[in-house]
Amino acid sequence: MTGEGIDYTNDCFRNPDGTTRILEIWDQTDQSGRLPEGIGYGSVYNQEEINQALQSADPFAVVPSRDESGHGTQVASIAAGSVDDSRGWTGAAPMADLAVVKLKPAKKRLMRYYMVRPDAQAYQENDIMMGVRYLNELAFREKKPLVLCIALGSNRGGHEGTTPLSATLNAVGARSGRCVVIAGGNEANQGHHFYGNLREGLPYEEVELRVAEGEYGLAMELWSSTPDLLDISIVSPAGEEIPRMGASLGTRQYDFLFEDTVVYVDFQALDPNSGEELILIRMFAPSPGIWKLKVYGTSVIHGVYNIWLPVKGFISEGTVFPNSNPDITLTSPANADTPIAVAGYQVQNDSIYIASSRGYTRRGRIKPDIAAPGVEVCGFEQGNRISCLTGTSAAAAIAAGAAALLLEWGIVRNNRPSMGTFEIKQLMIRGARRNPKDLYPNRSWGYGALDLYSSFQLLGRF
Repeated sequence: MTGEGIDYTNDCFRNPDGTTRILEIWDQTDQSGRLPEGIGYGSVYNQEEINQALQSADPFAVVPSRDESGHGTQVASIAAGSVDDSRGWTGAAPMADLAVVKLKPAKKRLMRYYMVRPDAQAYQENDIMMGVRYLNELAFREKKPLVLCIALGSNRGGHEGTTPLSATLNAVGARSGRCVVIAGGNEANQGHHFYGNLREGLPYEEVELRVAEGEYGLAMELWSSTPDLLDISIVSPAGEEIPRMGASLGTRQYDFLFEDTVVYVDFQALDPNSGEELILIRMFAPSPGIWKLKVYGTSVIHGVYNIWLPVKGFISEGTVFPNSNPDITLTSPANADTPIAVAGYQVQNDSIYIASSRGYTRRGRIKPDIAAPGVEVCGFEQGNRISCLTGTSAAAAIAAGAAALLLEWGIVRNNRPSMGTFEIKQLMIRGARRNPKDLYPNRSWGYGALDLYSSFQLLGRF
């Protein structure tokens, strides 16, 4: 599943006779075609219609779905692109059928609420969940196993896999014939996570936030640890301070005298998904410079708290926590329990990709599960051009292709009809390549580097 869609005209998604390997495309942005069954928006194009488009002089007049950015095409080609002997290239599972969901952009009012720049690529959780439902139902109709490859992520939520999307993926991934693979994110070196620890004897801890020039806005989330309750105050670059405030205040708006910034603070003493305290701080047109957040403990046992800024692309590169922490940076929904969360590494020197998000989850559950190649991974973009992709999206695509090959062995060839995410995850973990100099599991690699050959060798023992 990709937000950007797919270039279905690309040769790497065709059979040798020129017909498509794509079963269906659901384009949520297109309202001109046939609605998906039981879903009231978007247009579905089936294999017959895609083949008609491919035979047409103007394919997009028949099936108008496009990939504007190229990212979706790259991810799909890495996971399941056809063998190209002339260029010596192949996808991870080159004979697999494909199904694609192109997500519609998030509503402008939601983007404004969360202070996301209007030009950013942002999607809604409910649309992703509908995409999961659609693909799952398509797999039932086709009587085929399904690998869900999700190459997107967010810093929203408590980084413990408790969001509604995570619950949906847990449920789908637990079924036989289903495997969910998720990119871990590229947040480790972005400066978007602060790990705090209230020390005994100090009235508060001060957190610095450096805001870049011309920042549109930002929304950061502060999560306490059960059963702690926290208060905050905010100091602007000019030294003006919002006094200490706590959960009893609910949602408040603050206007500064010497800044053009407007700050909204929403206290949720009991987050509905986790039961923990969430403090959502939204800053519209924040003044550039160093902002200070004072964190107070009103009822403290653990004293540990975490703050996350939005992911790369939603805010300026210069907006960071100067004293950031690279751990607990897996994006949601990669921190969900059941799915396979994939980190990225560099094949050339066997080192972890510097931006690859790190575990564990906020409460210490082991994620990521494995690492796969994620630096300069060759795939196809629009127009049959080979290009390289760097990031955990590429790593997830490779792992998704590997999962498809395991499902083919287990279900299509009837060697293990009950195979699903749990078994595939264990096979990947047991077969993973591990450096004898390192301890496993760890926050960067999970249980090691994907080694599909070793995983298949293990099947001979069962």
